[in-house]
Amino acid sequence: MTTILFPGQGAQRLGMGAALFDLFPQYTAEAGDILGYDIAELCRSGPIEKLSQTQFTQPALFVVNALKYLQYRKDGGAVPDFVLGHSVAEYVALFAAGALAFGPALRLVMRRGALMAQASGGGMAAILGLDAGAINDLIAREGLSDIYPANFNTPRQIVVSGRRAAVEAGEAAFLAAGATHYIMLPVSGAFHTPFMQDAADAFAHDIAATEFAPLQVPVISNVTARPHDDASLRARLIEQITAPVRWSDSLRYLMAQGVRFGDTIELGPDGPPVVRPMFKRTEIEAGPLPAAEISAPRETLCNAASDTPRARRFTVENLGSRGFCDAFGLRHAYVSGAMYQGIASVDLVVRMGRAGLLGFFGAAGLPGDEIRSAVRDIKAALGADDAFGVNFIAHVNRPHLEDDLTDLLLDEGVRMVEASAFMEVTQALVRYRAKGLRRDGGVTRATNRIIAKVSRPDVAAQFLAPAPEAIVARLLQSGAITRDEADLLAQVPMADAICVESDSGGHTDQGMPFALLPPILGLRDAAMRRFADFGPIFVGSGGGIGTPEAVAAVLMLGADFIVTGSINQCTAEAGTSDAVKDMLQGIAVYDTAYAPSGEMFELGSKVQVLKKGVFFPARAERLVGLYRQYDSIDALDAKLRRQIEDRYFGRDLDAVFQDVARSYPAAEIERAERMPKHRMALIFRRYFKDTTQWALQGDLDHKVDFQVHCGPAQGAFNAFATGTEIEDWRARHADEIGLRLLEGAAEVLNRRVSAMLGPLA
Repeated sequence: MTTILFPGQGAQRLGMGAALFDLFPQYTAEAGDILGYDIAELCRSGPIEKLSQTQFTQPALFVVNALKYLQYRKDGGAVPDFVLGHSVAEYVALFAAGALAFGPALRLVMRRGALMAQASGGGMAAILGLDAGAINDLIAREGLSDIYPANFNTPRQIVVSGRRAAVEAGEAAFLAAGATHYIMLPVSGAFHTPFMQDAADAFAHDIAATEFAPLQVPVISNVTARPHDDASLRARLIEQITAPVRWSDSLRYLMAQGVRFGDTIELGPDGPPVVRPMFKRTEIEAGPLPAAEISAPRETLCNAASDTPRARRFTVENLGSRGFCDAFGLRHAYVSGAMYQGIASVDLVVRMGRAGLLGFFGAAGLPGDEIRSAVRDIKAALGADDAFGVNFIAHVNRPHLEDDLTDLLLDEGVRMVEASAFMEVTQALVRYRAKGLRRDGGVTRATNRIIAKVSRPDVAAQFLAPAPEAIVARLLQSGAITRDEADLLAQVPMADAICVESDSGGHTDQGMPFALLPPILGLRDAAMRRFADFGPIFVGSGGGIGTPEAVAAVLMLGADFIVTGSINQCTAEAGTSDAVKDMLQGIAVYDTAYAPSGEMFELGSKVQVLKKGVFFPARAERLVGLYRQYDSIDALDAKLRRQIEDRYFGRDLDAVFQDVARSYPAAEIERAERMPKHRMALIFRRYFKDTTQWALQGDLDHKVDFQVHCGPAQGAFNAFATGTEIEDWRARHADEIGLRLLEGAAEVLNRRVSAMLGPLA
């Protein structure tokens, strides 16, 4: 009974398929057209670093394995009785079985590889010497919730996958349980685990758009370890991204059908065989599947590899950390972040507070009297137990603004702030933290609480440490804090919670939650041990969250709470213009871009902004380019200067400077008069200020210059809302969006866990 085995990722090697490409020039050319690069050159010459990247490895292996099969048939090889491929090589098996043509199969593999390559923060390790039951028992016993069996290659060679820090930390436990080897694999994704659900969801659209033909040869499914059937083929291929590869059970199924080692042929890159030896090892260690297992109902097969107990059902009430809700006086672990210039408006914050959610007022960029008025309006509208906060943004070049805001917050009794854009803890923030610190029954408590929004572990570490001693000493010496307050500052971290900010609107480091959350969770755990008598410290996630799936994903990573931003800008109560909301409602996930920051463009700082329908990103880059190229405004040639005046500012640049001079301190203007380069910076910076104001005011004469801070979450949310009653922004409200996302996330988690473990209790 001829059975052909195709090896998957890990079998690639430089020079693979060298002779095949000339043998099958038509297929090689078709592959190049689909992929957009010379696949023969990549396989023959590399570099190996590129060939080993998932997005290139998977298409390359598919092409080489498929050509190897064509060569086998051309040389007179018989039509096999069974075919199976390991992981990505399952698509080669489907090609060999006639279910997929070469081109459509390669397109699916290319898309699959690209989606899986986007995964980060994950890791995989090969374990030798333990069987599936021992591994599942250990995971359940030790509570290793972020580790999953991913590849059952042989009965005692199993690959686990999951959150990288958890996989690395699990080595000691598995070795202590009897594993002979624990080998970390060179991958960055938690492949074949629930952490890949976003990739699976995205891939579902590609699967749905692909035409499949009836199977001509039995193909053993990686998911069920049984032959595919035409009716469920699409569903199994989507599920394969998150489900473990049940390779050894597939081989045992074949043994039960009478297949022996001598009947198997491995077709793949030339070199030592990869998957065929697994057949011999499985035959020795386990033998054929018992008849009772083979006759098990098909719907139970996908869950047969796991003995993990069933979980309780997820609900809105049990998503996130209940401790976070209790500490901050909330019903749900959901926060709307502060959007500057009052876009996170009084109305928005009030709606959030009344719904038992937490909203931060967007104080950045507003004068003190407007902030004070907003705080009073919020407090008047909310009950005594309703939570709210105010944005506390860093001012690197103008620290006096931080001091002024601290005075205002203390005067108005604001007990919660969102500290954003800080690269280091500052004196004003320490002073805010110091006020109201007290000892209560042996526990140190903070009246003024800080949620620090960070995008780097080193910055998170500063907020998870006590206030810097040098700053405390200066404040004490100046009389700004008391001796008791100085002593208590040494006993508490600077923040009560950390919001890990990923790829967001406005200032962003373009981070990924899969990479950022795990190390910061580790820093938090260490801080809680250090400040044992302070109380719990929480870690949340923000940036890129616009769908229930995104909420579920970061909660699965360990986030205690969720923070949304961009999606709240396109709501009825957001404090921006209807024109901006109309534009935001129409964008997709790819309609944002990175542009220079108006406040810090000299340093190369970037903000993420709306790209669709506006010239702002391009014009902002042009101004920064001119700033770097020229030493002064006067150095611009007359034609270029007129172009900038007419198209960007709508007025003479000297007039722009006169306006600037009225809004900056005299010392700053004197410096600009002495330094033409600085004068140029102040003039160009005015464009960034104007573009923001034009957007906020909805000045349609300047629509193409609107500067709108926005991340891709807005496009994702628009897709989620399409065809529903909240498709129009006028029906969108920040609190209702929050509850809708939480409800959807609970459904997603229930559905995903049910698919893996069976119905939830």
